[in-house]
Parts: sequence; C-alpha cells; structure tokens
Amino acid sequence: MTSDDLPPAVQLEGLVELLQGHARRASDGQLVFDATAGALAAAGALLWRPWAWPMLASVALAVSAFGAWGIADRELAERVTSPGPVPPLLRAGRAVAAAVGWLSLVAAAFSLVSLAIGRWIS
Repeated sequence: MTSDDLPPAVQLEGLVELLQGHARRASDGQLVFDATAGALAAAGALLWRPWAWPMLASVALAVSAFGAWGIADRELAERVTSPGPVPPLLRAGRAVAAAVGWLSLVAAAFSLVSLAIGRWIS
C-alpha cells in the first residue's frame, strides 16, 4: 500500500510540509522566541565552545532560521497584495532563512556522524 492509496487525511506529509504547517500554526510570539533563542544559543555555543559545540550551534541556528522563515512567511501572506519593494524583500528573506536552516541541519548531521565516529579513523 502506497501513500497514494491512503485517503487525504491519512497521507503522510513530507518534512518540508510538516515544518511549513508547524510554522504557520505557531503564534507570533513562538516564532519570535524560536528566532531569538536559537540565535542566542548558537552565539553561546560559538563563544563558550562546550563539548559537541558544532552540533549544538548548528541545531540552534536551524531553530533560529525556522523562526525567521515563519515570521517572513506570515508577513508575506499578510502583504501579498501590497505593491512596493516589501514582498520581494520578504521572499528573499524567507529564501535565505530556508537555505540557512537546511544548511544548518546538514551541518548538524555531519557533526553527529563526526561525534559517532570519533577517533576511529586516525
């Protein structure tokens, strides 16, 4: 049985759709908290450099990018009919936040693999 055979309410969402839906259902305050707390946690990991700091900084930056993407997406949805330079700037900001988020998740995955392998290869 494939996902095409399932009724629409039961079909599994992809990761992108899952994150988009979560960001669109989150409150403004939650998105601002995610963007701010993620940026502060990433800065703290970069300054303090605890054990596994690359992974911690990458995950925190991904959370921050998620919040920034959600804020830009919400603002773009509210201003879709307004003329001027704001919608293209919001689209660019949303694209940058998405790129930073995905690159951060890839960096976190590589950091996790690096931690798992450890010093096996020396």
